[in-house]
Amino acid sequence: MKNIFKQPIVILANGVFPQHEKPLSILSSAGTVICTDGSANYLETLRLKPHVIIGDLDSINHKDSFEGLLIDDPNQNNTDLEKAIEFSIMNAQKKIFVVGAVGGRDDMSYANIQLLFKYYEKIEIKIITDYFSIECMSGKKVFTSFNGQRVSLAIKKHNCIINTSNLKYNINGKINSSVSLISNESLGKEFALSSSDPLIVFRGHNK
Repeated sequence: MKNIFKQPIVILANGVFPQHEKPLSILSSAGTVICTDGSANYLETLRLKPHVIIGDLDSINHKDSFEGLLIDDPNQNNTDLEKAIEFSIMNAQKKIFVVGAVGGRDDMSYANIQLLFKYYEKIEIKIITDYFSIECMSGKKVFTSFNGQRVSLAIKKHNCIINTSNLKYNINGKINSSVSLISNESLGKEFALSSSDPLIVFRGHNK
């Protein structure tokens, strides 16, 4: 089944359909689009067709005429986005983009972002919203950036050790879970992070 995949791979989740040019351009340039159930209906506005649809398949328009791969997975223990991520992992994919993961129900938006903690060691995932590019890391990483880019962080474990460079408010030391790490800013074309434990990084789009 690996030969069905063309890069880049984009999962369209069933949150609010994006409006910003960043997620829309990623979706439009996808080599493979995996839709979570009814999110396939949104693609009609872009005149795009999904290659794979996965979920319980109860809310898809024109299902009978779909020519791609339909995966009927009624398992209620995993969300449709989890099913799509695990499908990508099962097929030995290394990197995916996710759009449409936020908006609508706040609890689902939170749960979708938290999935980065669950899967970051198995596959590289970037969630692209109308406001941020979101990913999970641990160890050391240098991020491409621009002056004034909004940078926010979310930790998983209490007393996570974080060190940063080239941010307006640099962080050096242990951070407990009660500390807010939002609305920092990049000071240039890149910034660096190191973290002792998994860390979710939000980078704002260049308006």
